[in-house]
Order: sequence, then C-alpha cells, then structure tokens
Amino acid sequence: MTKLLFDGVRSFKQLKRLAVGIGTRPSGTEEERKAAEYVASEFEAMGLETSVEEFEAKTAKVVSKRLEVLEPYHEDVPCEVMPLFGGTTPEGVVGDLIFMDTADEEYLTPEVEGKVILTSAIPSNRKKAYGILSRLKPAAMIVIESSPRIPAKNLYGSLTVKERFGEFPTVRVTYEDGLKLLEKKARRVHVVAVAEEVKVKSRNVIGELRGSERPDEIVVVGGHYDTVLEVSGAEDNAGGTAIVMELARVFKGKGTKRTIRFAAWGCEEIGLLGSRAYASKLREASERAKKEDENAETELDRTLLCINLDVHGAYIGTNEARVLGPPELTAAVKLLSKETGTAFTVEESVPSSDATSLSSVGVPSVSFARRAPTNVLMHSTEDRVKWLSPKTLQAQGEFVELFLDRYVAKAAAFPFEKTIPDKQKKDIEDYFRRALRKPP
Repeated sequence: MTKLLFDGVRSFKQLKRLAVGIGTRPSGTEEERKAAEYVASEFEAMGLETSVEEFEAKTAKVVSKRLEVLEPYHEDVPCEVMPLFGGTTPEGVVGDLIFMDTADEEYLTPEVEGKVILTSAIPSNRKKAYGILSRLKPAAMIVIESSPRIPAKNLYGSLTVKERFGEFPTVRVTYEDGLKLLEKKARRVHVVAVAEEVKVKSRNVIGELRGSERPDEIVVVGGHYDTVLEVSGAEDNAGGTAIVMELARVFKGKGTKRTIRFAAWGCEEIGLLGSRAYASKLREASERAKKEDENAETELDRTLLCINLDVHGAYIGTNEARVLGPPELTAAVKLLSKETGTAFTVEESVPSSDATSLSSVGVPSVSFARRAPTNVLMHSTEDRVKWLSPKTLQAQGEFVELFLDRYVAKAAAFPFEKTIPDKQKKDIEDYFRRALRKPP
C-alpha cells in the first residue's frame, strides 16, 4: 500500500490562514492580492517553480443599499446588493411590489412593468427571461433566500446580463424577511442599490513540479482562492485551496514522473475568470502553432487532466466527484472509492467550477467536492471555519493523493484517453450558454 503523507492538520492551518488571517478575498481587491502572494510564497518555499499570471477583470462593488417598506406600513429591511446586475441612482427607485414564485418567463407579463419584483429565485433561463425583462423594465428585483435561517447571500450577479440587457437593480433578503413582506402585505417599497463597476487585476498562482521521466505530460491540480463580497469563504473555497497547497508539499517530497501544476485560481466567483483566462491562453497558443504546423504538439495537447477542488472541509457531509472525460476516468474514481472505503458519489456532469473551463478546451477533469448541510451557507457571512474539520480535509486529501500517486506520479503510461465525449461537450456548451458566459 502506498504510504500517504497528506496532513489534514497542516492543511487546516492553511485554510485558517486564508479564511481568518486574510479573511474576505473578493475579486481584484487588496485582500485577494494578499492571498495570491501568500499562496505564491508557500509554493516558492516548497521549491516549486512558481509564477503569477495576471489578467484583467471587470467586477463591481456596493456603494450603498437600502430596502424600505413605504406602504401600508414603514420599515427598513436588511438586504444585500447583487452589484454586477447593475444598480439604482443614489436616490433609489420606488415601486409597487409584485410577488412571483420565480422570475421565469411564465410569470413575466406586462403587469411587472415599473414594479418591484419579489421572488424566490432569479431566472433559470437567463437569456430568455432577461430578454423579456429588458422590454418590461421592472423598477427592481428582490430575491428571497431559498432556505430559512440563513443570511442574505452576497452574490455578485452577472455582468453579462447587465451588458446585454441593461440594469436590473437586485437585492437579496432572508427567507424570514421575505415571508414577512408577504404576510404583512407590503405594497410599496423604496430600493437603493448603488453599485460601482470597476476594472481590476487578478491573478492565477501556479506552482509547477516538473516530472522526472515524462515532464511534457502535464496534469493541473487547482482550486480557487477568491470569495464573494464580505465573506470569509472558509468552505468555498479556502478548503479546496488548502488541499491543493498540501498536495503540492506532499508531491514535492515524493516526486512525480509527470509534471504537476498546482494552481490557485482567481475570480472564480464572478464567472470562472481565472481558469477561463488560463484555458484561453492554452487554446490560443495551440491554434497559432497549428496554423503554422498542423502537426505541432502544443502545451494544450500535453495537458492531459485537470483535478479541481472546490468546496471542502465540512465535518458533516458526503463526498462528490463530477467527471468530464472518458468512461475509464469515471471508473477509476469509483473503483478507488470502493478500494479505499472513502465513499464518493461519482457522476458525469458539468460542475459550475474551474474544471469546466479546462474541459471546454478538451482537457478531461475530475471535480472533487464536499456536499454538506452547510453548503446552504456558502456565499454568506456564515461560511466560517467553525463548521469545518481537519479530519475531513485529511480524508479528501488522502484520496486525491492516492489518485495522483497511482495514475499521475507513478503510472508507466498515462491511463486515461484525452477525450471529452460528445454529449459532455454539448453539456459544457449548454452550461456556458445558460450562464451567459463566453467559453474559453
């Protein structure tokens, strides 16, 4: 049996350094930069060949917010703004309240024009729904959280929606406050959601461990280190980044036949921007090289697999692996789960995470995650270290270590065909289309 070196306690210290020591790490902020510098310094201290790849991004910050009931009673309701959907003037907007189960197209009638929509979910089909909303022009939207007893979430929204369809000032309220608005028959409200769009620089941090025998064969192991606004992001995704960092330490000591690139992605929370930038760079370089020589072997050709770690550390929960790639890759994860006794739900599906960026340019991937009751707290101020455990990081880290040890670091020949089945390709295309995101 392979000796496993992953240290969950050490990994948990890295998690706390990110989530508590640095704290909230929104895209393009000084705190995100500090987190990138911290990861880079750790990679360098391990002796990895470390690089920091900058990219530009558009994001937004909240300037002011208010939700005020005007009729038939007066009350201020706590709220959070989704700034990438756009905003109001400093004076805000006033409108009659109209409740809808969701903001799907079935509910979008001329009746919503000029009103403030109160709903339990933003549209599932963004392109169609926001196309209709852009014609109907509601004054604002109030989104009620889907579960009781959780804070209003600090989600960004979508800059693409704003750019294509116009401003949709949107705030979020707790389930309890949404229910209160309905029970007390709130009729007219005042919404202030002032957001400022900003251009920023973010960073992907890469620590490369060059392979001893097959250095041209590359496997990427990554997780994002950024957060949404005002959130420490312990589970999402200091936990995943901490596992990546500990795996880097482990394999630096063990060595590997193939090159492993350990990546900390920036700007995942505003549309997978860091991993999309990395994947786009691989694709564009490959297209240029093959235009000159169709037989040229490129870095993209040599990137054989991506392992993604996103949402980790919850003490109570179950393990999940989502695979994009050949059937034998799915089988390998299932078999290793049975062999080790670490239970995983394994399925072939598209995760809304960084692995999908690489799989969109043809790199098979496995996204490991921890599904837990505390997942409902992600993107809120309650995504905190208190719910997490070194023991859980230990189990997940050991599993990924064994997977990498067997199939990447020691395999005589790489065991997985580099292919994405046609159905999965279509699913990936559908994911980017529904999310109104441009694929790499």
